[in-house]
Amino acid sequence: MGQTVMRSERGFTLIEALVALVLLAIILLGLLAGLLTTYQYSLLNFLRDEAKSVAQECLENIRSIPFPNIPTVNIDCNSATTVSVQIPCLNTGGANLVSRQVRNTNVTYRVGWTVTDRGNLKEVYVRVCWNYRGRDHSYEARTFVGR
Repeated sequence: MGQTVMRSERGFTLIEALVALVLLAIILLGLLAGLLTTYQYSLLNFLRDEAKSVAQECLENIRSIPFPNIPTVNIDCNSATTVSVQIPCLNTGGANLVSRQVRNTNVTYRVGWTVTDRGNLKEVYVRVCWNYRGRDHSYEARTFVGR
């Protein structure tokens, strides 16, 4: 009678291990793509929050001017005339460039505003523009200033 050799079925073959590694790599690449997309949207939201802060600062600066001295202006944030400032919306010569530190890089926001005289009220409309990844974005805010 012949001897029967018993083979152990435990463990992995080299091919099974390589297939498992390829599947793991595909899953990790998918997770990495999702993580990068999440990071980009997070950064865009952070830039929008900073634009909101710049717009709020602009509105507060205009509200701090005595009512009769608030000039009626219409300045577009994409104006060809731009002025770099620390305090937005106090220079009426053109759109303001406001530089802010965002996640270890400087981002330049362009600020434009319109003041419309409505008698005892002045309507103030502020638009903050910026560019991110080759696309233009903007944030808008509006308030009224009374006597």
